[in-house]
Amino acid sequence: MGMPEWWRNVVAVSDALDVVVDDDLSLIFRAAQLADAFVGTASELTQDQRRQVLGTLEEALCQGSEDDAAAVATGFLEALLNAWDNGFDLRLVWDDLGPESQSYCLAWNKFWGIKSPEWMRSS
Repeated sequence: MGMPEWWRNVVAVSDALDVVVDDDLSLIFRAAQLADAFVGTASELTQDQRRQVLGTLEEALCQGSEDDAAAVATGFLEALLNAWDNGFDLRLVWDDLGPESQSYCLAWNKFWGIKSPEWMRSS
């Protein structure tokens, strides 16, 4: 399975994001691995790089195919929230997430009964 254009645009931002993924995995699982790489390098990326990555993902979420949107939401964003649960400073990137990505994260927290902090709700 080839990688969609949005994926290639994301990994072009930084070599650290060019993760090796198993071609047999679904795009959702690949996007989760991409999120893990992003979390691991987010503090080393410039704000412009983070915005470029997250803006590309926002575009895929809103304008991509159903598979692209599912990969971004279920793969990348849910992995990002999981990393936050495990100590990742989500504030570092929260304001760089697009409005649909933020809405998805807030809805996911609500679904699981997690009260989103004020800084997430006031963006």
